[in-house]
Order: sequence, then C-alpha cells, then structure tokens
Amino acid sequence: MDAIAEHLQAVSNGQIHKLLINVPPGHMKSLAVCVFWPAWHWIHKPHWRWLFGSYSAHLSVRDGNKMRTLINSAWYQRHFGGKFELAKETEPYISNDKTGFRVNTSVGGVGTGERVHVVVNDDLIRANDADSPAMREQALKHMRAMSTRGVDSDVFSQVLIMQRVHESDPAGWALE
Repeated sequence: MDAIAEHLQAVSNGQIHKLLINVPPGHMKSLAVCVFWPAWHWIHKPHWRWLFGSYSAHLSVRDGNKMRTLINSAWYQRHFGGKFELAKETEPYISNDKTGFRVNTSVGGVGTGERVHVVVNDDLIRANDADSPAMREQALKHMRAMSTRGVDSDVFSQVLIMQRVHESDPAGWALE
C-alpha cells in the first residue's frame, strides 16, 4: 500500500504520467486507486476531471459510489469540508462545484466525448475472458481510445491497475 500511495502521489504531482499497478485480487487496489486517491486529490485540485473504466460499468459505478459516500462522510467533511461541494449527481457522472468530475464507464461505454486529467483503467478484462483474443482486443481498443482523452497534455495521466491474466492482456500491452 505504501508503494501504491507513493506512486499515486507522484502522478498527482506530475512526476509520473503513465502508471501500471499489477496486484493480485483482494489487496485494496481498487479502493486505493479508484476511491481514496481521487477523493484525496480533489482536496488539493478539485477542478480535476477523471475517467474510470472497468470491464463492467457496475464496478466503476460501485467505486464512484464509495467515493461519494467517503466525501459525504462526517469525517471527510470535518477534515476537508469547504474545499468543494458535490453537485447533483447524474450517473455515470459525479461532479463538484469547482468543475471537477468523475465519469464511471466500462469497456465500450461512455467517455470518448470527455476531456480529462486522469484516466484510470481498473481490470479491463475479466480473468475468465483472458484466453479470448476478441476480449483482449476489446480491452486494448478501450485503452487506446481513452489515451486520447487528455484535457492538457502536460498533466494528462493514465493509470492501469489489474491482476495479470494473460501475456497479451492490457498490462502486457502497456509493458511492451
């Protein structure tokens, strides 16, 4: 967790623009990257725009809802309230009053019309689909499309988090 937090901080500081995190299931990678990090980042830069994708919209919406719950919590509001306020949400968007937003999407879902500061792709392919060349290509097509969504090339960052499921999975493509 310390290594993940250190690297996410480097992305927030503009020191890293492409980050790959390969961690097995059950190690808090989605909570750390898709819930805690953007909620923390908005404390400092509430105008930032985010796009979160997964193989299923259910997962990115789930994490968006967790982020909203965290931001609305008494603890968060006591410590960081006043930095920004959440605007009225319309799924798959979460936005704030400082022009920042979060889009929750999936492979093949919404997002290509948005310009963002950060794209986070979390498990773009299910382990059960890893042996399917068509499913791997669909995940890679999503990654390539989202890589063109930057609002500002000086700060645009891409984060890919996943367990390794195949030599030619999105992580393998990114490493290549």
